[in-house]
Amino acid sequence: MILPRVNVTTAGPSPVPISAIPGPSLSLPELPALDNTFGALLIGTFIGLMQFGWTANQCYRYYRTYHEDRWLLKGLVTAVLVLETFHTILCMHISYFYLATNYFKPEALAVAVWSLKLLGVTTGLVILVTQSFFLRRVYLIGRGFKWLVLLVALLLLGEFGFAFAETVQLFLVPELHTQKEAWMNSAGVGLAALADTIITIALTFTLQRSRTGFESTDNLIDTLIIYSINTGLLTDVFNIACFILALVMPNNLIYAGVVIVTSKLYANTLMAVLNSRSSLASSKNAAPTNSHSVSIPVSQHVYRGTSEKNSYLTPNNPIPIQVSTVRSSAADFALDGPGGERDVKNYV
Repeated sequence: MILPRVNVTTAGPSPVPISAIPGPSLSLPELPALDNTFGALLIGTFIGLMQFGWTANQCYRYYRTYHEDRWLLKGLVTAVLVLETFHTILCMHISYFYLATNYFKPEALAVAVWSLKLLGVTTGLVILVTQSFFLRRVYLIGRGFKWLVLLVALLLLGEFGFAFAETVQLFLVPELHTQKEAWMNSAGVGLAALADTIITIALTFTLQRSRTGFESTDNLIDTLIIYSINTGLLTDVFNIACFILALVMPNNLIYAGVVIVTSKLYANTLMAVLNSRSSLASSKNAAPTNSHSVSIPVSQHVYRGTSEKNSYLTPNNPIPIQVSTVRSSAADFALDGPGGERDVKNYV
C-alpha cells in the first residue's frame, strides 16, 4: 500500500535568526569564574569519592578479619565509617546544589548552603576521632610522655574548636569567600599539622629507643617506624598545603578542595594501620626466637610414664627442657598490647 504524499507546512511565522535579535535583548548576568571556587571543590569531591571507596573496602576487611576486637575499637571504626559517609554526602550535595540546581544563578554562589556549613565541623570531627587512636598509641608505648599526650590532645581539641567555630560563623553569616572563614580554616589545619608532627616524632622516638637487640623484634620495630612516618607525613603535608593555601588565597575555595582530600586521608591511614596488624603479628611470630636447652638429672626412682611401669629414668637419660627468652617491647604495644594482634582485646 502506497501512502499519499502530504505536504506539511508549519503554522506561524518563520524562526528569526539569533543574529537578527538586537543586542540589548541578549543582556545576561555575567557568571563569575568557577575554576578556583566550586570547580576546585568539585575536583576535591571526585578524589574524595575514590578515597571513600578505599575506606569502605578497608572497613569491610576489618569487620571480616578482626571480629574478636573489643567493642571500643569496633566502635571507633564504625564512627569513622559513619562520619566519612556523611562527609561524602555533604560534598556531593554541595557540588550538585551550586553547579546543577543553581546553574546560571550568580547570586546563589556567594551564599553558603547547609551542607557547606556542616562540612567544616564534620572534617574536624573526623580528624579528632582518627587521631585519638594514634594518640592512644603514644600513651601506651611511652608512658613517660603524659605531658606530650596532654599537649597533643589540647591541639586536637583546638582544631575541632576552630572547625566548630567556622560552622557557627557560616550559620550566622552565610557569606562565602571571606577572610574570617579562611583564617579559622587555616588555624584549624595548622593545629592539626602540629599534632600530626608531634605524634609521628613521639612514636618514632619511642620505638627507636625500645630496641631490644633481638633481630625479630628490631625488624618489627623498623617496620612500625616506617609505617608511623609514612602515615603521619602524608597527612602532615596536606595539612600544611591547606594552611598555606588558606592564607595566600582566602578568596577562593582551593583550600577547601584540599581539605576534602585530607579528611579522607585520615580515615584511610587509620584503617590501613588497623588492617596491617595481622600481617605484622604474623611476621613477628614467624621469626626465630632466642632459646637454649638445659638438662635436669632425675632420680633413679622416677617413672618415665604410667604405661611403662618398669622403665625408669636414669641419670644418663636427663629430661630435656627448652627455655625461650621472651622480652616485651614497645613493638608489642604498637600492635595494641603485648603479643600484638592476638592480645588486642585486652588492651583496647
